[in-house]
Amino acid sequence: MRNMVVSILSVALISLAAAQTRPAVEALDGVDPVLLVQGKEVSGKPDLKVVRGGFEYSFASADTKATFEKDPAKYEIQLNGLCARMGKATGGRPSDFLVHDGRIYIFGSDECHKKFASEPAKYLPPAPVPMPGSSRATADGRALIERTVKAIGGAARVDPIATYVETSSRIQKRPTGDVPVTIKTMWRFPDAVRMERSATVMGKPMSSATLMTPAGMWYLSQGHAYEAAAAGRPSMELDFGRQIVPLLHARRSAGFKAAALGAGTVEGTAVERVRVVKGGVDVTLGIDPSSGRIHSISFIDRNQADGQYGEYTVLYSDYRPVEGLVLPFSERVSFNGVRDEVLTQTIDAIAINPALDRALFEPGTAGGQ
Repeated sequence: MRNMVVSILSVALISLAAAQTRPAVEALDGVDPVLLVQGKEVSGKPDLKVVRGGFEYSFASADTKATFEKDPAKYEIQLNGLCARMGKATGGRPSDFLVHDGRIYIFGSDECHKKFASEPAKYLPPAPVPMPGSSRATADGRALIERTVKAIGGAARVDPIATYVETSSRIQKRPTGDVPVTIKTMWRFPDAVRMERSATVMGKPMSSATLMTPAGMWYLSQGHAYEAAAAGRPSMELDFGRQIVPLLHARRSAGFKAAALGAGTVEGTAVERVRVVKGGVDVTLGIDPSSGRIHSISFIDRNQADGQYGEYTVLYSDYRPVEGLVLPFSERVSFNGVRDEVLTQTIDAIAINPALDRALFEPGTAGGQ
């Protein structure tokens, strides 16, 4: 379930990489951000500037500069400079801006600006629902998680995992026809992931990779490594962190929280629901009451087609034994109840604790054609 990893990721990461390697860029065409939030477009002065988050802000007076410095998060460009419509790893143009609800947003294209301006609520993340805080919900949530671990093989099998590899296939829709895509994702716990994509387009083999380690994130293509800006990392961390094995493997790490939500129904199937939060990851697991296996995972995120926020649901099936574990080999994805054929995929192979060359987790190992 590389759920939000889409065909445009390559372009987005290269764009963000270019933004990161150049000096701070002028924000908002030199307009004072504090006055802009107040509805006034007043140009700043050359001697009154602040650099923050890769952007250079100008101010019309020492007072507005001081106001900005007192609470920069309120007046700076939001979403770390990502496009307010597409977000994730798509950068915005700092001269294409709009103020909504007292915050400044920028956009990657005129079309993005227009769509956001017409219905901004669709493109902004909803306020998170508070995590149940009762001791009963916490205890029951933890019990459900441990039952799930037992159902797929037990803690003695899950906890020692140091490396984990999934190879999957999906169909990418293109104007010239459907293109089979192979995705190989390699986790090196606790904090490194490499995802390789390969396909044959118009008779030509194509490949690329994304690498994320504590040292940074890179897009690897045609023998080159392009360092991606930090703004795109949180989204990738969510995508990789929502996978079943990495999620359960992290259950004893700091910041992992679980809370039982009670019985529910997911696409006609009765489940026991447990919410899991770890860092930015916030998912609801649907647990099969009889087997204890994960039936589904649901979460809120942008859709890949239009950037709108909604609920993704991944249904798991075709559980098979793999080196002492029992894991799903089929993932059917829907967004707001509508099946997403692009993200739906079949797992072709799973490897537990394979030997992975350390060089795979170095940006110098670019790969790709």
